[in-house]
Amino acid sequence: MLRNAFEDDIARIENGNFERSGMAGYLASVPTAPDDAMGPCERMSTPSRRPWPDLGPAWVWGASSSDSLGERLLGQRMLDLYRGSFDGERTEERIIPTARMCAALTRGADLLVLLLPSGGTSVLRHISMVGFTRGNTPEGPLQSLSGGDPLPSAVLMAPERLANPWLAAETLLHEGAHLKLFDALRAGAVTTTSGHLVPIPWRRSPWKLIRVLVALHFYAHMMVFEAAVEQAGAQVRREFGQPPAIGSVDEPSPGTEAAAAGTHRTSAERARYLAEYVLAMPAGCLTEDGHRFVQWLLSVLRLTMTEPPAGPVGGTPGEPPARNGVLSSPRELAPERAYDKVQPVEAFALPDLGQLVAVSPGTSRFHWLNAHSWMIYALCDGRPVGEVESAYARSLGLSAQSSRTREAVRRGIAELAAAGLVAGS
Repeated sequence: MLRNAFEDDIARIENGNFERSGMAGYLASVPTAPDDAMGPCERMSTPSRRPWPDLGPAWVWGASSSDSLGERLLGQRMLDLYRGSFDGERTEERIIPTARMCAALTRGADLLVLLLPSGGTSVLRHISMVGFTRGNTPEGPLQSLSGGDPLPSAVLMAPERLANPWLAAETLLHEGAHLKLFDALRAGAVTTTSGHLVPIPWRRSPWKLIRVLVALHFYAHMMVFEAAVEQAGAQVRREFGQPPAIGSVDEPSPGTEAAAAGTHRTSAERARYLAEYVLAMPAGCLTEDGHRFVQWLLSVLRLTMTEPPAGPVGGTPGEPPARNGVLSSPRELAPERAYDKVQPVEAFALPDLGQLVAVSPGTSRFHWLNAHSWMIYALCDGRPVGEVESAYARSLGLSAQSSRTREAVRRGIAELAAAGLVAGS
């Protein structure tokens, strides 16, 4: 609540309004806090429950108890922020959780951390409060949502999301990832055209570009989660039960293109659509941080998807592919021109995945090369493009005269040059 008030104050200052401070009013009304490590809002929630006490101070929003005017004001404001989180959508009043619901929530968090020790722990630390509610939205029944400006660091979910620990874990990852990105975006921008609208085949209304990036961030996490579920061992399945069928997500909204065609019903389909849209955007749509952010998401998708989004290796979405005077079109590469690795570059191999990770210390940008690009990168040792083509063809038993071989090699060199990993002389 104080964060919401603080950010409102910042907005007022930016608009030249210095007359009043919402945050000061809340601080004046907060009752004196005993030394119990709880905030005033958590203290009013009864009974007191923390779903993952070893990972952070998140608490579950229970029944409200207020003994003073200050507490009643805080309680009413929290309800106002709760209702404002639904953006005008009709919703029922919140649901007071039972002990059984809280235990199921903790069980879902335990499973999430077991499946994703680093990622699961990280997103849970961005959740300060979990509440329960039911409601309807224009796209169908409410499943879950994460607090943005109205109720920062809060997750609201329907009790049905606790039906089994796998579903609860997925929900916590979903909304926790949103909150983590939301927190990051308070310190920097990833788009220059946040109002740009993007058609979404599985939704009736287009999304703003920032929502596309937020969704792509979530689906990248989901691809990792689904891979972890598939690889869960017998002991995990004995403890938490058999996981439900993975891959499918909520149904496309009725009347949409996806609903009619029976498409975009999996995380992979949606991730691919969003990623390929971002890759095809015109120059200038993303900030420098936005380019790095999307490139990181693409590297995750390339590792987790059998058919990753089509796009350049190390290319920069939303920017022309030319870098340092090097054109990325394979038609621009003369067969007699020699290419060599740019130095310094640090690289380490992931042979089990058929990947090479290369990073230039000067930029700290990571580039994930698949086996195809890795081979071309290795062959760029000062020899001409024509010799790279011949060596590449010999290694794979292909014809060096094949137009497809020449196109593949030249495009690979062009993409490596655009990524700043090789340079021509």
